[in-house]
Amino acid sequence: MARRDEADLRAAILQAATAVFLTEGFSAASVGTIARAGGVSTKTIYRFFETKTEILVAVISGFMDIVLPGFDAYVVERAEDLEPVMNRLLTHTAVYGLSDAGLAANRLAVTEMMRVPEMVAAYYREGHEKLIAAVGRWLGRQAAAGHLRLDRPERAAAMLLSMAYADLTREAMVTGEPPEPEKIAAWVAEAVAIFLRGAVPR
Repeated sequence: MARRDEADLRAAILQAATAVFLTEGFSAASVGTIARAGGVSTKTIYRFFETKTEILVAVISGFMDIVLPGFDAYVVERAEDLEPVMNRLLTHTAVYGLSDAGLAANRLAVTEMMRVPEMVAAYYREGHEKLIAAVGRWLGRQAAAGHLRLDRPERAAAMLLSMAYADLTREAMVTGEPPEPEKIAAWVAEAVAIFLRGAVPR
């Protein structure tokens, strides 16, 4: 039987860890369970990761590596393009954050908040905070181009993301169902319109 290469082993571990964390919870999950689910040994897992929290960080980082580089595709050539481009960018992000997997990850963080604070800290540091920073950098580029008037792009990004997603996320956590694409698009469009009325150059 051919040996699996390092990249394949690491991918198998992270895929298994994602499934185990989301079904069993972080505190209940064991490295042994992850190893069995991934078809590897615990020794192999410890060759890549020293702790279970490190595995979680790698899972979240992999998720963000899919989402964040896509922001570079949202280029604003003219001021009048800003609003539709922002709508597309935030809707793109919502596809991931408000998906079944994204909502399951959020439920995991809420469930483990009191029991495993270091896990929750890693979740928000590697996920939410990196998203805010990336959107902040994007808004900063638009400010530098003269399309926006912003003194603190990263703070503005946090406010914009809260307007666009926070209530949709809370509603989905209660109902157990991701919002319909039409609802996401309408909510994002209204959040962007409100944001821009306070940020466009006068």
